[in-house]
Amino acid sequence: MKMNDYDIPDTKFKLHLRQLLTILGQLIGICVTGMSFGYSAILLPQLNKISINNNESLFESADADHFGVLSTDQESWIAAATLLPIAPGCWTGGFMAEKLGRKTSVMLIFPVYLIGWLIVGFANSIEVLIAGSFLSGYCVGVLAPIYSIYVSETSDPLLRGILLGAGNLTLSIGILACHAMGTWLHWRTTAYICGVLPVICWIVSAYSQESPLWLLRKGKIEEAKRSWIYLRGKESLEEFSLLETTRLAEISGKKIKERSLLQSLRKMWTSRYFLKPLRIVCLYFFIMQFSGSNVMIFYCVEMLMDVSNSPHAYLVMLIIDTIRLIFAILMCVLLKTCRRRTVTFMSCYGTAIIMLSLSVCLTFGIGKPWSFVILLIIYIILLSLGLTTLPWMLCGELFPRKYCEFGSGLATSFNYMCMFVVIKTMPFMMEFMTPEGTFAVYGFATLIGSSVLYFILPETKNKTLQEIQIYFDKKCYTPKAQNVDVPFDECVSSEKDDELDKKMLINE
Repeated sequence: MKMNDYDIPDTKFKLHLRQLLTILGQLIGICVTGMSFGYSAILLPQLNKISINNNESLFESADADHFGVLSTDQESWIAAATLLPIAPGCWTGGFMAEKLGRKTSVMLIFPVYLIGWLIVGFANSIEVLIAGSFLSGYCVGVLAPIYSIYVSETSDPLLRGILLGAGNLTLSIGILACHAMGTWLHWRTTAYICGVLPVICWIVSAYSQESPLWLLRKGKIEEAKRSWIYLRGKESLEEFSLLETTRLAEISGKKIKERSLLQSLRKMWTSRYFLKPLRIVCLYFFIMQFSGSNVMIFYCVEMLMDVSNSPHAYLVMLIIDTIRLIFAILMCVLLKTCRRRTVTFMSCYGTAIIMLSLSVCLTFGIGKPWSFVILLIIYIILLSLGLTTLPWMLCGELFPRKYCEFGSGLATSFNYMCMFVVIKTMPFMMEFMTPEGTFAVYGFATLIGSSVLYFILPETKNKTLQEIQIYFDKKCYTPKAQNVDVPFDECVSSEKDDELDKKMLINE
């Protein structure tokens, strides 16, 4: 159907299909992100095997792939190189999405992603290998904020939640696919196959629509309207007219906002509505990372070989990836029926107990090697049922609209910095503290962090923005505030905003 054939009525199914196709390129891109995260788990064992066996390697061209015996520092850098540039990539992605547009930004970054994978595939030294991983990690960071923005601006509310949740599923699919390829294929071949997907993403994105909201903010009214009708149908033109009216109000208040920029920044860093959610979300991300949630993704095969001496390490890795995917799907169902706090602390305390149990079993040699494998599977299940999903949801639920973009970006950057620290230090901890000590540290970090979170985490399931706001401002908790549908930003009166800030809230 052509863009100008608006006389033909569009069904909901057809509109939802268009919305899905519009973000399909970015959805496949998140699958490539999962491959970037899971690649080191199949790369390191192959490099070490080539190093040990050299001419007796099972793979062809072993001499070309022989980089020498890897030190602990080199192994940690190979695994962590993908993570280090993610935080600056997130900042770049937000800037590109605003200045260049959502579609143009992803069209520019996918070729860079391809180059990163080609560098990895053709690497002739550890340094080149790390450089390719570093470039791929930067692309991961750029795509991260663009996807959620793109989905929220191009899909209607009925489809929006499903598409946002689909990101976690495709991430798990990417991890499983990478580990499966690395089980039977050479690491260079795996890198080349991973490099094909950004090309597919670029082709699919070329046929997608630019965000109508971005076009509207840039003053491209006719283009925005065409894109809106194509994605949302003529029936939703009333909503588009309201957005256009809001844009005119923003233009009229632009000078007021510019004059009060510094004042707004000062208020943000002293506002309970920003700092309290920031502390909660950052603590949740800290617990998620220091529970070792991503350690298995990056070091799965090596850990299984070193700790359990399992001859079926690759098979166990694929089973773990499949379980992660299944319970990621189950988590979507649980979020509809269970309270956030219930799921959170079932996952947090369960994960802490399993990690401490792993430490005890390894210390006293209880049930080797299968006790380790069984506990590890239970550990992955408990992680998937809360810790790896809920922090991302809280980014959108706890931060008020006024601070949502900056707060979510700051918390996400903190998450990836914690992830880098954990992945970089894990080999050293395994070497100097032994696996028993490493698991004990992760277990106690999760236990202590969860105990603090228990006293500060609000319940957000089926809560309005006003009710969440009341949690952060007890002064608003009055009978009037409970019974009247007060807009979210109007509950900040306890900060005694001046007239200028009130005008800014109206314009926003």
